[in-house]
Amino acid sequence: MKKYSGILSILILVGTYLILQSLVGKHIGQWWVFIIVLGYSASAFPSWYSTRGFWRKASATILILLPVGYLVILALFMLGLSGF
Repeated sequence: MKKYSGILSILILVGTYLILQSLVGKHIGQWWVFIIVLGYSASAFPSWYSTRGFWRKASATILILLPVGYLVILALFMLGLSGF
């Protein structure tokens, strides 16, 4: 089972994305933040405990690129607003 934990991690991320897409247009308030944090942490644990191999590297790469990409986009947005 540990061999396929990387695939499980990616599937949890895809499931979280699909849940959030199904809630677009509905009034869920700040629950979307809770859903993202829950999905990300639920995806991180199988990735950490999987055996070495391609799927562990793939899921770890995705888990690293998601917050880094978000922060880069946020920084570029802030730079654009400042007139840089």
